[in-house]
Amino acid sequence: MHNGRSTRIIFKQDPGRAQEHIFRYFSLRVRDSQDLYQSSGMILMPLLVEGFRQAGPEDLAYLARLADGTTYDDVLHFFCFVLQRIDNPLAMNLYWEASLYWGLLFLKPNEADSLNDLNMLHKSMKRCLRLAGAGDWDRLAECLRDFRRMSVGKAVDQITQVIPPAPDKEQIPFVWRIYRDRPQVCYSLVSHLLHEIYVGAYSQASFFPSYEKMSRRYGVSVSTIRRTVKVLNELGAAQSINGKGTRIYGIGARCQAPDFSSPAVRRNLAYFVQSFELLAYSCEQVLRDTLTNASREEKDRLLQLLREDMEYGRSELTLWRFLLFITKYSPLRGIREIYGRIYVLFLWGYPLKASREISPEFVQVTLGFAREMFQSLSMDDAVNCARAIKAHTFRQITLTEQYLLESGLTPEELRMTPVIRLLVTGENSLK
Repeated sequence: MHNGRSTRIIFKQDPGRAQEHIFRYFSLRVRDSQDLYQSSGMILMPLLVEGFRQAGPEDLAYLARLADGTTYDDVLHFFCFVLQRIDNPLAMNLYWEASLYWGLLFLKPNEADSLNDLNMLHKSMKRCLRLAGAGDWDRLAECLRDFRRMSVGKAVDQITQVIPPAPDKEQIPFVWRIYRDRPQVCYSLVSHLLHEIYVGAYSQASFFPSYEKMSRRYGVSVSTIRRTVKVLNELGAAQSINGKGTRIYGIGARCQAPDFSSPAVRRNLAYFVQSFELLAYSCEQVLRDTLTNASREEKDRLLQLLREDMEYGRSELTLWRFLLFITKYSPLRGIREIYGRIYVLFLWGYPLKASREISPEFVQVTLGFAREMFQSLSMDDAVNCARAIKAHTFRQITLTEQYLLESGLTPEELRMTPVIRLLVTGENSLK
């Protein structure tokens, strides 16, 4: 652009080179594509059912018009719209990140035709609507699974069968990118340090090492360490003291209240609330799958940690222990990645509790949950473990959201606009 005049960019690519790039894109991701299909399904399918539950008559009417359409865009808009009904930007972010990783969105219509039967997809959309209208949620869940299997599942199957994978060392794994641009390094380091403060290298420490030592340890600049510590101060997990260093507050220590005027704090506490929902709706299948595949020795180590936590007054760590167990022992790499992100977002929420005086009722509820999880795991009852976590998580969503609203966050902040959002404007959106 020069002197107010726009610059026109003309991109030309030889068809052969374009095919080479497409082939290369898929070959670098083919090893993780099937895993991500299974992993993302465990998270998103229960959320889609909930989206249908929350859809009103106008929503269903709009979805019916999409189901009557004739393009692949109808299918994409249909499920984006349903997922938006739960108003959870993290869920939308995961949906788009998985879709972009597979690369199916980049295929031309004639290429997509070879992977899916467009007419059959629209028929399945109509069947989903009939079941939602009848309130038949169990059959709707089954219908959604079938739809996903014959659309995304079929496409992923065919791509992985046709395109040989690049060498293992070149494979690009799925990474769930929640943060974008500059904040990513700082926020990710905050999350890592919170883990170190609560259950890691700094759990027995009172102060951080010097900025220079931390810079060398974590491979970032001193200025990045300063920004990171500033956010930890704002969150309440640390306190920089002139002449002494940065004090840190571990598990059980009373810390400073979060600075709710900080954009970083407000943003990540909103993510914290949203991560609760992802856990609540997906934990049953994910935890059952993980515990079923884990060895007796691995489960015994978890029991030992739970026992020690109850003995030393750390019952509040129970949910974290199970999240960490899933991130380590789930048979699906995608689940380990997604639940790892959920875990670190939970860490951001700990100062909300640690900065307040804890009621005896809260202590009893926390201890009761820990005992139930310990007993269920001792009996190798994966089903009851999953149910207990789901019930506990739903209780926490309500309490946490209420506290944040009382602290000055707005409902709009707790449900921030996702990175990519489908905007629907009635009839015109179908033209």
